[in-house]
Amino acid sequence: MLNITDYHRPTSVKEAVALLTPGRAVIAGGTDLMVNPRYTQGVSELVDITGLGLSYIRLANGSKTRGTIFLGAATTMYEITGSSLLASVANGVLAQAAGTCGSPNIRNVATIGGNICSALPSGDTLTTLLALDARVTLEGANGPREVALVDFFLGPAKTVLQNELVVEIAFPVPELPSGAAFYKLGRTEEDISIVNAAARLRLDPEGRVIEARIAAGAVAPTPLRIFQAEDFLLGKLPEPATLAEAARLALEAVKPITDQRATAEYRRKVTGVCVRRALEQAAAHAAGKP
Repeated sequence: MLNITDYHRPTSVKEAVALLTPGRAVIAGGTDLMVNPRYTQGVSELVDITGLGLSYIRLANGSKTRGTIFLGAATTMYEITGSSLLASVANGVLAQAAGTCGSPNIRNVATIGGNICSALPSGDTLTTLLALDARVTLEGANGPREVALVDFFLGPAKTVLQNELVVEIAFPVPELPSGAAFYKLGRTEEDISIVNAAARLRLDPEGRVIEARIAAGAVAPTPLRIFQAEDFLLGKLPEPATLAEAARLALEAVKPITDQRATAEYRRKVTGVCVRRALEQAAAHAAGKP
């Protein structure tokens, strides 16, 4: 049970970072912190970061076909889902994933930074951000540092954070022609994923794959980049048999568990389905097909 004895509301990132000592937890939306005991063990004080100006979605250094997207860590899933900018970038894949994160009430308060810091293997936006080559900016007592999202997760609910605050997430606008897709299997669309997958493909003028990103969630201790399948696709036409083989290779990388939502055997079986469908949709988008 969460037993809070003090509540802090800093007015700057620097002040917030100074408050990050043992026994204190950062809160923004609180949709994981308030209900999951793994995040509150030993916590008696909260540090509220909602007033630090960390809610924004920006495009810098270009247009909707180039440049970099920046997201403030306190940006809510609702804001991401409704963003016209994100709807126009990478086939709206991040907005689509955010739109499956719980009920509308949850999405109104849950934040992208919180989803990342919770480090749940099933996080819906996490596989999508991995497929988009996202990076996170951390602010600590020694100043900021940038970490590739693929290096951020260490295990279930474990990250590289060391008394640091995630302040920003960034990813490059994918070069064209490219396509991206997110596919989720859950008991309902808004439920925690049984398995999810995200894919991004970029094609050369002959239609061959020159860049591939594949990620799967709820199938390993962390959200998982599937490098072997990505490498297999390079230089090949994204034909059905090729995409099916990439999906088969994904099965060799996963290490699912059995829990109340599904057995490990079932998760392994449907991983191939989710990855293949995400790849098929990404390939269709990259080729300009509906």
